[in-house]
Amino acid sequence: MAEERSGRGDGKKTAEELLSLAEGHLNEENFEAAIEIYKEIVKKDPLHPTLAKACNDCGVAYASLNQYDLAIGFFNTALNLSNYLMDEGVSTCYNLAQIYKTTGDDEKADEYFNRAVAIKEEHKRRDEEAKRTLSQETAGWV
Repeated sequence: MAEERSGRGDGKKTAEELLSLAEGHLNEENFEAAIEIYKEIVKKDPLHPTLAKACNDCGVAYASLNQYDLAIGFFNTALNLSNYLMDEGVSTCYNLAQIYKTTGDDEKADEYFNRAVAIKEEHKRRDEEAKRTLSQETAGWV
C-alpha cells in the first residue's frame, strides 16, 4: 500500500511531488493545469495532509475561474480534513467567506469569517499556554 501511495519504483511522481507541481501552476495562474494535477493527486489516495492541501488549493483554482460551486465543495472537503491543514482551516474559512461575499451571501460570509477568527484566537491561546508551560518547565535551567 505504501508503494501505491508513494508511486516509488514505477517512475511515477508521488502525490507530494505532484502537489508541488500543481502549486507552481496555481502560482502562475494556470488554473486548469493545476486542477488536472489536483485530480491526479486525489486518485492516488494520498496521505491526509497532502489530500487536505490539495483540496484547499483546488478550491482556490476553481474560485479563480469563478466556478464557485466546485470551489465550495473542495473547500468543504478541506475543512473536513482541517486537522491536517497547517493552519487548521483558517485560510480555507477565509476562502469560503470570500466566495460567499462575492456571491452575495453575506450571512454565510460572516459565518466563515467568524469561524476563521475563532480558530486564530484558539491558536493564539494555545501558543500562549505553551509558552507559559515551557517557561515554567525551563525556569531552573542554567
